[in-house]
Amino acid sequence: MNRGYVESKLRSVRCTLRCRKLFHSRAKGLYLPAILLTSVIFLAYIVAIVSLSLSNVKMAELHNKKITAMAIAEAGINYYMWHLAHNNTDYCNGQPCVGSPPYGPFLHDYTDQSGQVLGSYELFITPPDPGGSVTTVKAVGKVSGQSPRRTIIAEIGIPAYTKYTLATNNSQLWIGSGEKIEGTVHVNHNGLYNEGEITGDASSTETTYNGWFGTQPGVSGPGVFGGAKLFPVVPINFNQLSVDILNLRNNARDGGQGHHYDSSNSRGYHIVLNANNYHLYIVRKFNNTGYDIDQEDLIGTYEYPESGIIFCEDDVWVNGTIDDQRITIVAADPDVSGNQEKRIIIPGLVTYTNYDGTDKIGLITQTDILVSRNAPFNMEIDAAMIAQDGEIRINNYGQIKGNMKVYGSMAHNTGLVWTYGNPSSGQVVSGYSTTETLMDYHNVLNPPPQFPTTGAYAILSWREE
Repeated sequence: MNRGYVESKLRSVRCTLRCRKLFHSRAKGLYLPAILLTSVIFLAYIVAIVSLSLSNVKMAELHNKKITAMAIAEAGINYYMWHLAHNNTDYCNGQPCVGSPPYGPFLHDYTDQSGQVLGSYELFITPPDPGGSVTTVKAVGKVSGQSPRRTIIAEIGIPAYTKYTLATNNSQLWIGSGEKIEGTVHVNHNGLYNEGEITGDASSTETTYNGWFGTQPGVSGPGVFGGAKLFPVVPINFNQLSVDILNLRNNARDGGQGHHYDSSNSRGYHIVLNANNYHLYIVRKFNNTGYDIDQEDLIGTYEYPESGIIFCEDDVWVNGTIDDQRITIVAADPDVSGNQEKRIIIPGLVTYTNYDGTDKIGLITQTDILVSRNAPFNMEIDAAMIAQDGEIRINNYGQIKGNMKVYGSMAHNTGLVWTYGNPSSGQVVSGYSTTETLMDYHNVLNPPPQFPTTGAYAILSWREE
């Protein structure tokens, strides 16, 4: 073999080996940055995931602490509702009241069933307004050793009769096709049949309605129900009204909480409401069939009492307009019964100047609330009314009038009658041709002074601060 040829081949192989080493060396230099970059990205991803997980854990712990703080605050509200049920005039947690409302803070520990302290709540109490019945409770809940706080403000009270636009005790209730009741309706001891419209809840204590339309479910009819049909439900205790009326009399007569008038020794009293005062008359003579006053004598003109209570132990005629006033007028003699019980007659408009809640009128009587024969063609009564043992009505005078508007609420024992119709033709033969019944929503949480209540203490409103 040619020696030159062999040497040439050897040089070629050595060159190839050197090129391969050079190539591999350069390739290793290219891979290293890519590997480092991938590692950095991977580590950053891991760190991000771990950080996010830790952040989520912290957020979850904070969320749980906030939920616990809210539960503690709610416990504070429930505690003071229980406290008021056992002592309804204690607004300082069993301690002497210091300073001005809201009273507090009153600090309580919050424990679990084993007695371990989980946190605490502070209470701040604002008593009802004069003549009112709603207590405001502010509760601040806090978890032990933690910073999150939750604050709840609740209004606590016993719901008044004003929560119902219409409530009846011992009579079936029929809402006619041309009638609309704005708000809630309740019936004790009978059913409700609706052919008109009820915008709120409709409730009955009975499972069935037995009346003019046969046997039906407790709340029924082809009319419009804007709220729930609730039956059977717990009845309203109308018998408690006797105690309420007695307390109102004693507060006004013996406690100096209002104006009290004994028997007129005549036919009754006439109260004419004015913006800032009222005229008081003794009624000497009235029409026995139409209840319109024929003769009366002025006793005097009086400013409204600070408590708002005017209690008359006789029949009372009421009409007029108030302005920025809160009053409750009672016609009752708690010491009599039967046909000696007292009533209220309305001979004219009873109206507010303001419809923002600053004006309030309560009318409470043992028997009937009557609209007299010569009342206006178009009538308006702005008031919360209770006829304990009787009806709210206009008698059948054979007069066809225009519209009856009630802005407020009505509770009665045996009936509500604004219209008399011919059963066969359906035509109106007496009374008011059309009616409007509108709920005064301002009275639901803040009724007229010392207005009777129903049931037990409840949370009337709730919000987080």
